[in-house]
Amino acid sequence: MATALALVGTAISVKGQLDEAKAAEYAAQAAEQQAEYNAQVAVNNMVGKQNDLAFQQSAAALENKVGMQQAQVKRKVLRQKLTGELGTVRARPTFGGSYTDVFKAAQAQADTQLAEFDFESSQKTYERFKQYQDFGRQMGLAYSLGMADQDLTLASGANKAYQFRLQASQAKTGALATGFAGLGSAAESSDNFGMGPIG
Repeated sequence: MATALALVGTAISVKGQLDEAKAAEYAAQAAEQQAEYNAQVAVNNMVGKQNDLAFQQSAAALENKVGMQQAQVKRKVLRQKLTGELGTVRARPTFGGSYTDVFKAAQAQADTQLAEFDFESSQKTYERFKQYQDFGRQMGLAYSLGMADQDLTLASGANKAYQFRLQASQAKTGALATGFAGLGSAAESSDNFGMGPIG
């Protein structure tokens, strides 16, 4: 009777350890699947951010193109205005100075205004170009961070899965050891009770 109870106890213990191993294997699979899902979410987020940045970059490129075209039109209007003003200087009589001096001064003033306009326009063009470049840099950074997040998520999931599989292996080994120990103990009890005195 004691041998039978020992065998039943051993069987229950072995089954418990095998159930624990199975649960750990399921947990390992779940960890991998969760990591794959989270990694895909990281990639999707990265693609979404890149798309947003690409749109902003396109808008910046368009704004720069329109700005340059507007600057060309404004420069043409300014040049025509300054040329007209120079024309009125030619028609003015001069008092106390030569006509050439007056015209040179007006020409210098017109050239200064054009140079200031060109400088301001080039500054705006440069700022818009830098903004365009920065969107490109941000897209590259978003890609790098997204892929790093994906890799880290998968590596973390693989590590968790490994730990669970290690637990499963240990539980299986424990079940095997428990089974052998239980059988050995039952065999020894059977020898002691059924075969006579121990030597």
